[in-house]
Amino acid sequence: MHRAPQLLLLLLFPLVSGSVLAVTTVPTPRPAAVAVPSAPRPAVGTGSDAMDGAVAGVLVGALAEQFGGRPVSMMLDKVSVQASSIRDRTVSGEGRVRIDGDESWIGFRFSTLYDTTFGSAAYPDIALGGITSEERDIPNDTALVRQLDENVVARLGKEFASQSVRLQLDRITTVEAGRRYLRINASGIADFGRDGTSPAQIEALYDRRDSTWVRVNYELGPGTGVEEVGMLAGG
Repeated sequence: MHRAPQLLLLLLFPLVSGSVLAVTTVPTPRPAAVAVPSAPRPAVGTGSDAMDGAVAGVLVGALAEQFGGRPVSMMLDKVSVQASSIRDRTVSGEGRVRIDGDESWIGFRFSTLYDTTFGSAAYPDIALGGITSEERDIPNDTALVRQLDENVVARLGKEFASQSVRLQLDRITTVEAGRRYLRINASGIADFGRDGTSPAQIEALYDRRDSTWVRVNYELGPGTGVEEVGMLAGG
């Protein structure tokens, strides 16, 4: 079981064009270190220090959790805010994250709900990839795809213990996210036998150095949200 990381936040405010927001998590007892690129790109903040801090906090906490407690460094590149109710704001945007001291940045998109009354942000939706220029498509690894399929089926079997389930994946893409990580996205059908089928989407991040699944998420059905599968051991 991974201990929750302590957070070290370096927030340079106000976040206007030409400024930078950098956040790093540091697990105890590692010494604190904040990673800032040598030539950072402009970052756009929300215009509110309280909102910026709350959103950065939930993002870095969620990223560290979803990457199995590994230390992460985060940069936000684009942020937009829209009113969703009298007191709530939808905050969304794009950023980059580095995992466990790796030199490569992995792009991500995010969305969260900010409560202006309590000054708090909800747990964010995070989707990896499609942001940085360091990614490139590569052929799928049959063994990795099979391993991913088996792991997700096993988790679905635990969640739906009274039903048999199998996956039929028909669209699979593998992207090199830097030198160390592979990002695998797949979609298809989860077949529950007599209980019917459901559209399925899988998003995974594989650590080639440690032969470990860092992040494996799945989504069943349209608009149901991504279910966190958790950290799975590579075989």
